[in-house]
Amino acid sequence: MLVLKFGGTSMRDAERIQRVASIVAAEARRNPGAVAVVVSAMSGVTDDLVRAAELATRDLAMAQELASRLAERHRQALAAIAPAGSEPAIEAGQAAALGELVETLRGISLLDECSPRTRDRVLSFGERLSAPLLAASLRHDGLEAEDADARALIRTDSRFGNAQVDQAATGELLRAHFASRRGIQVITGFIASSQRGETTTIGRGGSDLTAALVGAALDASEIQIWTDVDGVMSADPRLVPEAFSLPVLSFEELLEMSHFGAKVVFPPTLLPARQAGIPLSIRNTLNPSHPGSRVLEQRPVASPGRPVTGIASIHRVSLVLLEGNGMAGVPGIAGRLFAALARAEVSVILISQASSAHSICFAVSPDHAERARIAIAEEFALEHRLGQLGEPVVEHHQSVVAVVGEGMRRRPGISGRVFGQLGRHGISVRAIAQGSSELNISVVVDGRDEGAAVRVVHRAFFPAEPRLEICLAGVGGVGAALLRQLAERAADRDESPRLRLIALFNRGRQWCDREGIDLALANDSGSWRARLEERGEANDREALRRFLTASDGPRVFVDASASTELEPLYEELLLAGWAVVSVNKLPFSGTLATWDRLHAASARAGVGLDYAATVGAGLPVLRTLRSLVDAGDRLLRLEGTFSGTLVHLLAAMRAGEPFSAALRQAHRAGYTEPDPREDLSGRDVARKLLILAREAGARLEPGDIELVPFVEPPPAQDLEELWQELPALDAELARQIDAASDQGRELAYVARLEAGHARIALEAVDSSHPCFGITGTDNLFALTTSRYQASPLRIRGPGAGVDVTAAAALAGILRVQDLARESQRSQHGADAPPA
Repeated sequence: MLVLKFGGTSMRDAERIQRVASIVAAEARRNPGAVAVVVSAMSGVTDDLVRAAELATRDLAMAQELASRLAERHRQALAAIAPAGSEPAIEAGQAAALGELVETLRGISLLDECSPRTRDRVLSFGERLSAPLLAASLRHDGLEAEDADARALIRTDSRFGNAQVDQAATGELLRAHFASRRGIQVITGFIASSQRGETTTIGRGGSDLTAALVGAALDASEIQIWTDVDGVMSADPRLVPEAFSLPVLSFEELLEMSHFGAKVVFPPTLLPARQAGIPLSIRNTLNPSHPGSRVLEQRPVASPGRPVTGIASIHRVSLVLLEGNGMAGVPGIAGRLFAALARAEVSVILISQASSAHSICFAVSPDHAERARIAIAEEFALEHRLGQLGEPVVEHHQSVVAVVGEGMRRRPGISGRVFGQLGRHGISVRAIAQGSSELNISVVVDGRDEGAAVRVVHRAFFPAEPRLEICLAGVGGVGAALLRQLAERAADRDESPRLRLIALFNRGRQWCDREGIDLALANDSGSWRARLEERGEANDREALRRFLTASDGPRVFVDASASTELEPLYEELLLAGWAVVSVNKLPFSGTLATWDRLHAASARAGVGLDYAATVGAGLPVLRTLRSLVDAGDRLLRLEGTFSGTLVHLLAAMRAGEPFSAALRQAHRAGYTEPDPREDLSGRDVARKLLILAREAGARLEPGDIELVPFVEPPPAQDLEELWQELPALDAELARQIDAASDQGRELAYVARLEAGHARIALEAVDSSHPCFGITGTDNLFALTTSRYQASPLRIRGPGAGVDVTAAAALAGILRVQDLARESQRSQHGADAPPA
């Protein structure tokens, strides 16, 4: 026998009911003749019936109107489920139920009160109307099915509203019913009857208990609770976005989590199921392919790296404190305290007592707080008058956070991790409770800290894949190409949850969004500029700094600009925990003092400073040089051509193209700096040589480099004027090209570092020189070191172009992400993100 229970959201309307019928049909095919179903009222119906009962005492017409709307809702559902006239019994039953409900509401109005017994009768109509609908849907699908009123099957006492079940009598009634019936029984949940035949209810959420009673009486193989979530979650997903479904947990763990706010299953459900040794399965009607959560008497031994099963919380509690010197060493104080609370029918959620016995505090529902205070004050009135005890103090707006897991038993360090995380995030703990079973550690925190507390504790035990937050400066050619590459990665590798662009700015506008800027918004530089203009705000560096320094977790600042103004921001962000990835040479080719300051900030903060893309674009030049130096090698000579732009120009001129036309084409292709005079003057190459020299240990200032420009750029005011003046240089450069060719040589713009001397100039080189024959946009770096003297180490490849430069920046971003993952693994040991 398999018992399936479907809650109100599963029974919301005709479409959902038909979905439920398909699930039941699938289980019936797997378990022929051995399926029973328990259903709740359609979602919202029980609440509407509560309102109708309350309205009847003051406005009968409104109460009856509400009842009529409920009846119409069920009539419409039946019409969608079964052809008109095909279910006359249900149509008649609906009409009779509506008449009975209207008469009951009239009785409430005449008496001007709604007793608990009458209220239970009103509430029973929800399930009495929903069960026939599912039975009709099953019959319409060709299955033999009938609805069954649980008032004839579940026997209780007369404690209306929360009646206690007579399990022995109920078991006999259920077994007798199923022995005399064929087909699938669709049983009304939540409702029952007393020994005198009065309608009772067994508590909100009681349909779960009905299913457990049916399962226990019939010795079911499994009880399935179908709801609208994928099982029991590791935490409330509204508080923890990365919460995940627990595949298996024990009854004890589920009891603890249910007590502390995980309301997936009505807690009394667990007792009859557990006593009968029947496993529970919590499944999602809206996602039936998901395996959900399975609840067993004993779950498999917890993973050594996963001692905690889940984190639960109760949003609103009140903390009550009783303290005084008269408590210490006096027997019976606690007994009197909790006896007084029991007489006042106050349920205690959590208890904490100081070891000195000087104080006791406990958490209660806010609805019970005043009742608790009065009960305690009355019980200890004499001790208060004698000055032995203070008045009970009530603190409202508190929350309980509970860490639950059987794997916590005899496992050292769990409490330390919990309180360490809370302390690191500035969350104050008001009270602590831990049972001797070590199944639960509960803390009371300020209600405003509940979400943060649940999140940080959850991440301490279930570290999610780190999400890397990105800020990008510059949306020109390289910046736009990087955004395209990030968007492609997010689409192709499902990286969007782990790579989040939170800020974007250029010289005039900034756009900050903590939830993330959609990388799919645009695919070229023009549209990104337009988006920034449209969505962004005028630059406010102070607001930007506040936004960025307030960020938490792995973060990377990417500089794809050519700005001279960002170096101070580098230092501030490094010290705030941001890694920096830069394609901007300017901050690293300024003074030695700036170079030293940036590296010191990176070392002090323990975060990465990646400027590999400033030299050679995507070529592994800086990393190779750094690894040689770190390994104890010494750079003796560095020589090469470091400008893909100038290599491209020289090759074009050797092919007969005028210099001015070749430069204009290179600029359109994105090979040059934004202002090509940076290339022509040799300043761009000088910056690269300076960065390489410093990386090798040379303490050079910018003025220490002997720089001979490729050409002296005309003194133009802007680019348009430059393009007009450049043709004047064509003839002289063509003459130099031809003169070198006549000697069997080629012109190359050679950068050289040797014996602490750095020089850059246009040279005519022969075929024995490493820079001879370089074409396209290639760079060439020849490194002669103490270990590579006979044959210099050569690195050659494309050294210009927005795509290769952006790819180098992306590689830097991904290195930061890898470091974040490694840091997480080192902090959490064997813990791993959920699959």
